[in-house]
Amino acid sequence: MELTDLYNKFIAEGYNHFYIDGVGGPHQDDVHRLGFDGQKWTVYYIERGQRSNPIFSAKDKEEAIRFYNDFISKIEHWHIIVFTRSLKILDIFKEKLEKLNIRTIQNDIPALSTAGDKVYRLFVVNKDIFIAKAHFKEIPHFDDDLEKYRH
Repeated sequence: MELTDLYNKFIAEGYNHFYIDGVGGPHQDDVHRLGFDGQKWTVYYIERGQRSNPIFSAKDKEEAIRFYNDFISKIEHWHIIVFTRSLKILDIFKEKLEKLNIRTIQNDIPALSTAGDKVYRLFVVNKDIFIAKAHFKEIPHFDDDLEKYRH
């Protein structure tokens, strides 16, 4: 399998927590990456520009691709659907997604700017992002005053 084929497979599966050096990915940081240093293929985590110790390394490209494919496939890839201060907006999205038999994950942020300032976050996983996008005009939904937090 070639690296671009692996990239395309990951995108088709709804994966967003990966980056393949030389090909790309949804995000360059805070992800598990597959890279080649001229001698060996390495899988590592990068966070805030800092590389972790290798999770895996091999001289054989196909072996590295197989490992990376298996590794990334086992991760639950969260996609943000809603980032809001409105419980009403959160409930509208959550109810519609659940009617579509999509499992949602709510992970709220307390006190974003002031005490008592709760921000509601709602996520879907892997391929469910494609179903969600087919049923909502605008996702992810960010409140206007929260746009600055969008990646």
